[in-house]
Amino acid sequence: MNYKDIISNIKNKDLKNMYLFYGREYYLIENTIKVFKSTLNEGMIDFNLDVIDGKETTIDQVISSIETVPFMDEKKIVIIKDFELLKGKKKNLTDSDEKYLTEHLDNIPDTTVLVFAVYGDVDKRKSLVKKIDKKGIVFNCDKLSDMDLFKWVKKKFDINKVIIDNPQVMYFIDQEGYRDKSSEKTLSDLENEINKISSFVGKENKVTNSVIQKLSQKKVENDIFKLIDYLGERKSSNAMTILNDMIQEGESVLGIFAMVARQFKVVMQVRQLQQEGYTSKVISERLKIHPFVAGKALKQANNFSDDIIIDMLNYILESDYKIKNGLIRDTLAIEILISKYCKNKIS
Repeated sequence: MNYKDIISNIKNKDLKNMYLFYGREYYLIENTIKVFKSTLNEGMIDFNLDVIDGKETTIDQVISSIETVPFMDEKKIVIIKDFELLKGKKKNLTDSDEKYLTEHLDNIPDTTVLVFAVYGDVDKRKSLVKKIDKKGIVFNCDKLSDMDLFKWVKKKFDINKVIIDNPQVMYFIDQEGYRDKSSEKTLSDLENEINKISSFVGKENKVTNSVIQKLSQKKVENDIFKLIDYLGERKSSNAMTILNDMIQEGESVLGIFAMVARQFKVVMQVRQLQQEGYTSKVISERLKIHPFVAGKALKQANNFSDDIIIDMLNYILESDYKIKNGLIRDTLAIEILISKYCKNKIS
């Protein structure tokens, strides 16, 4: 059964007793939880919906929630997030707890819908996972297929009331690289990009390839690489030009700070692994980053010492606090960063 069919059945209240949704696509998991909630009587939802933190709960709390009958509704929904027993961890629970719960799932009330939501992988060898699969539905919320992704992207642009033709939808998907095996992008990332493009063109206006390219994440990442390169080369005017272009194209200063900080952390990691004798290919595999990103970081490592990077990261952290608390203008904060580190010796 595919995701679309599962969601359709839930909306029609054709419900199984138990479900397990897991995987890297948090967007799909959260959407599923939202659909489950929509099946309940809104006025009685506080009585008939339990959302449990699976990292902190006890077996007694889980059993008690499962056994409680619904109040003025057909079903009670119990949602357990990141239940540690499904991930092979036993911080708060024991082997006997796992055995007890697994056996108990044979006798949960027909009025209870038990939903496990795991943000990441599960241990499929666990008897608990096998029991849920036997009695209900286990679904891996992984990346969407090509056709489903196309429909999803098209729908999101339509919701934002902008005009986009099918070739531009395909171009957007290609630019974002969501389907690349090495890509860490999620649907939430794509939605942010869709909203940025829609805001840029405005309602009832058309999205073109040039707009997509201008605002694409690939371009933003390349601009960040260039900005850091110019900092390393102490070319303040070039760095300022890149910065102004990014701001004019809709990037926030806090977002730029975050991307710069992330790249500098990668630089420190690749330098350490290189010193340990690892090749660029192995480094990219170990850090789960694109080989191009690993290569850029290795080159940038030659221009910055760890002490300078730590100093810059501290400055970014301090500036983030000041900006959010109205103590400094965001543009001034990042201009100071460029001026300060282009003036001083970097490495």
